[in-house]
Amino acid sequence: MVRFSLRRIQEKLVPKSESQGNIVTQNYDTLVQKIEDSLTNLSVQVDKLRIRYQNMLSRSKEYFERCIDALIAKDNERAKMYAVEIAEIKRLADIVMRCCLVLEQIKVRLETILELGEVMGLIVPLTSIIDAVEKEVSLVVPEASNSLRELAETIEDFTSSSSAYVDTTSTGNIEINKDAEGILEEARRIAAEQVRKNFPEVPVLTEEERMVYSYIMKCGDELDIAKCASELGLNISQVKVVISSLQEKGLIEVQSAEMT
Repeated sequence: MVRFSLRRIQEKLVPKSESQGNIVTQNYDTLVQKIEDSLTNLSVQVDKLRIRYQNMLSRSKEYFERCIDALIAKDNERAKMYAVEIAEIKRLADIVMRCCLVLEQIKVRLETILELGEVMGLIVPLTSIIDAVEKEVSLVVPEASNSLRELAETIEDFTSSSSAYVDTTSTGNIEINKDAEGILEEARRIAAEQVRKNFPEVPVLTEEERMVYSYIMKCGDELDIAKCASELGLNISQVKVVISSLQEKGLIEVQSAEMT
């Protein structure tokens, strides 16, 4: 864990009186310890979120395969059931990934504070970030939410005792809110991209796609397109078009570039 000398931070502020200096010093000591504790806790929670996301991804893929099997069997009710579950998993996965990214951003900010000893410009915006994400995080990882709340309270105590040195102007608050919103917006964007990339959409299959996909599943690794067309009552061009469509929908992977 990264540590630094408490004096480095103290040198950045010159208290107006000895008593105020003692209060500030005590609050610094408490703040540093709380930051270190929060870093340890957040690291554990981020790892847990990563594991949870992977578990959701595995479950979604399993349901996706079951949904396709139901579509091939023309069991639309069962297919719809799995499609609904996949949609719910994707929604939760987006929240999990977003929380994970935000916690990682907070983690990086805390590490920077400890490494550089730059408290005033970096610690204050964290309260806005924590306030913005705490409720959502609590739905996914209550332990992380509790740790964030304790950290926010420590920050508030620190800034109260050091109010003479904290930018409390409207301009300062606007900048803090922009910083918090920027982190949240970036987390939303990246999380949405990750979920779109990792979780396939449940496809809608035409009758020809059902037939060809079912035929491919029975054939195994190799497919004779001419034979497939003959047995299914389609022409070769139709089969090629269907295979391309199935590939685009992520249902099959064509290893050979040439389809004959």
